[in-house]
Amino acid sequence: MRKRIPILVVGTVTLLFLGLIYGYSVVMAPLRAQFGWSVSGMTVIFALSMIAFTVGNLVAGKLLKRHDVRFVMTVAIAFLLVGFVGSALVDGEGSLPAVWFTYGIVASVGIGFVYNVIVPTVTAWFPDKTGMAQGICLMGYGLGGFVLGPVLTQLYAVTDWRIVFVAMAVVFSALVFASSVVIHMPTPEEAAALPASKAAGDNAGNAAGTQDVPTSGLFRDPTFYLFYLWMFLLGAVGMATTGIGREFPTSLGADAVTAAFVIGFVNIGSGLGRLIGGTLLDRIGRAPFMVGTACLSIAGALIMLAAQLTGSIAVQVAGCLVTGLAWGAVIVTMAFVVRKVWGQANFAENLAVVNSYGIFAALVGSIGSGVLVQAVGSLATVLVVMACFGVVGLVDALVLNAHRSKVARLKAATAASGAE
Repeated sequence: MRKRIPILVVGTVTLLFLGLIYGYSVVMAPLRAQFGWSVSGMTVIFALSMIAFTVGNLVAGKLLKRHDVRFVMTVAIAFLLVGFVGSALVDGEGSLPAVWFTYGIVASVGIGFVYNVIVPTVTAWFPDKTGMAQGICLMGYGLGGFVLGPVLTQLYAVTDWRIVFVAMAVVFSALVFASSVVIHMPTPEEAAALPASKAAGDNAGNAAGTQDVPTSGLFRDPTFYLFYLWMFLLGAVGMATTGIGREFPTSLGADAVTAAFVIGFVNIGSGLGRLIGGTLLDRIGRAPFMVGTACLSIAGALIMLAAQLTGSIAVQVAGCLVTGLAWGAVIVTMAFVVRKVWGQANFAENLAVVNSYGIFAALVGSIGSGVLVQAVGSLATVLVVMACFGVVGLVDALVLNAHRSKVARLKAATAASGAE
């Protein structure tokens, strides 16, 4: 149906702008310079953002059960306006705790609302190309920091940062309102006219017999716990990289503009990882993709470590790109698995539950990495820990694959005995 293409485009553009949440070290650069915030204090902003974003996901999932898309988006606009305008008003010694609340919590809850409206809605329109649609949509979200980060840096050079924050509040709110006019769930008639999924096994979705699992059912499924652990481990690697952010290139002597450019490759990689990952998931399936993603995460951490040891910004660019690719692949895998394994009917709520991994990944990856850097004074130590997380994630993926294969064999045996 032609109607689903505009919905995908509008959803992608909206998430592109709100994806600036991942470029927080660029967003907060003039505030840190003016108020003298520490690295650990900065990483708390990002950690709170990820936690509040997840809370926004959970609340939006509940609201979508009772209200339409426009109502949830309107609530999101209120959070975005209060969060960004409130951040523009901070001053003095209490500026950092104030930003923890206004940007780290309030604005990020609003972004979480929008995210968990757009992703389930877009997914509902593409049962035949779930991975591709999610990949395109999430690519926009992942590229937000890279596309808008340099623009923001230039704006800060010519405009007071407080004015820029108010402008972001207005622009983001206007975009969310416009998207609420276009984006909606397909009606039963529209859903019936959509092409069905032809995949099988872990890729099947409802079209091949997968049942719609309620949120309570996740906690009785071993797949949930193994997948959640994988998300946490590899998500923590991505959040550690973004949490420390510009400190990586700055430690190698990069100036502010160069640092924003270099760390922006995490966002480029994340965007590409979501787009390419979504397409690959449709083609090769979950099992080999999760193994490959874990290997990519390990490689990214090791390349970043090599950059620190050699002092090479060029190597660091490569490390940021590979780390971003892995993180983007992790994000699109989450949406894909939730839809294909546990169904569409409770997608928003189930996605929010799985996405709560971000709370723990932010605490360990973002805050933990900041504290570790402050304690040992070495970015290399953080990167070694990141590589270890990737290794454990690889082992977890292999265990999950073995479990899913066993479940598939048991189902096949039960079906065969029933046929007899």
